[in-house]
Amino acid sequence: MAPHTDRYVPANTNAGWGFATLVLLLTAALIVMAIVVHKSTYKPPTDVTWHGKGSGDAAPVGDLGE
Repeated sequence: MAPHTDRYVPANTNAGWGFATLVLLLTAALIVMAIVVHKSTYKPPTDVTWHGKGSGDAAPVGDLGE
């Protein structure tokens, strides 16, 4: 009978932590960026400086909602 050859190869499953950390940091940065842009540019519908199309109000200078 032939001698037994051990064929067990241990799995290297801890190699993806760096990439996972990069993805999480990128996601957090994009969320922060979206919040900052939203806070600096959002105007609620009840804002007195908002002018609706066809309302007869004078639109602010540089308004593109023609």
